[in-house]
Amino acid sequence: MQKLVRYCFFILFSVMTWFALATPAQAAISGAAGFSVEPVSDDADKTDYFELNVQPGQNYPLKLKLTNNLGQAIKITVVPTVAGTSDNGQINYTNLTKKRDSSLKYDWTKMGPTRQTVTVQPGQSQEITETLTVPQGNFNGVMLGSFYVYSPTVNKKLKKDSLKKNRKMAITNLYSYSVGAMFNIGDIDKAQPDLRLRNIKVGLFKVDPAVFINLQNFQPKYISNHKMQVHARIYPRKSNKLVVQNKQTQMSFAPNSNFNFPVSWGSKRMQAGDYQARVRVRTPERSWYFTKNFTISPADADRLNRANPNYHKNYWPLILIIVLIILLLIALLFYWFYKKGQNQVQQNK
Repeated sequence: MQKLVRYCFFILFSVMTWFALATPAQAAISGAAGFSVEPVSDDADKTDYFELNVQPGQNYPLKLKLTNNLGQAIKITVVPTVAGTSDNGQINYTNLTKKRDSSLKYDWTKMGPTRQTVTVQPGQSQEITETLTVPQGNFNGVMLGSFYVYSPTVNKKLKKDSLKKNRKMAITNLYSYSVGAMFNIGDIDKAQPDLRLRNIKVGLFKVDPAVFINLQNFQPKYISNHKMQVHARIYPRKSNKLVVQNKQTQMSFAPNSNFNFPVSWGSKRMQAGDYQARVRVRTPERSWYFTKNFTISPADADRLNRANPNYHKNYWPLILIIVLIILLLIALLFYWFYKKGQNQVQQNK
């Protein structure tokens, strides 16, 4: 009997150990970038970005110094980009999408700068020149962006080395630099940030049901230095009973850009119905207040709730363990009754 009990506990321990060891592992690959980039400027105060006051009809050469610190020749690619605003409210200088905000009239990446790929020899530096040609026109404001710089050679090697170390799972850090570029045209004080609420859509924020409020800065002037705060509250339509809210501070906003401000339902189940969003945006200079009605359909609410893993936890491992315990207890009872029956038979004899 004692041997059987020990055997049962051994089985339970083995099952629990299997679940513990079945957790997937994660890997991280790191290393040196192997190259560097810096703007070549006559302004000693501007050592890591470009800032120019430009005039319509003029040409402006923009020089970048690319340095290869490795022992082999590498390719380095330079891509001019327009700055955007990330969904967490920060100016994004690595905005590689070709889609532009509907309010953008002056796209500096279409004024001469082009994508370039050059080969730099080991231990050497090479200068490249991008030329900005400002078109004629009456424009007051700021064009903001960056030169996004990366090495296809270095990134390819990082991916290859990562796959060698772990063929099933590889998390690779790909290296890049962004050299900021800001061009002031005309009287920039005449341009001031101005915002509007464009639309509201439903979706998942991380894993939780949420609505995303699209805010747009439709003027060629930025809100910088983390001076913006957004407070969004969701109410049932024609009611002042708060459903959910989100408030964020220390935000920025690129000129002529938009982003989706999330308001999550968190651990709550999203309910279908008619709602109203009330949004306040503040900066030290100005405030905006928006209200917008929207509807969450039963299909969208059900889809988002089902997609949330918090509502569909996997209880099968626990169920399996409980079933095994019950089966073992039943086996022990059968064994006990069997032994008891044998003892009674022997006593009757």
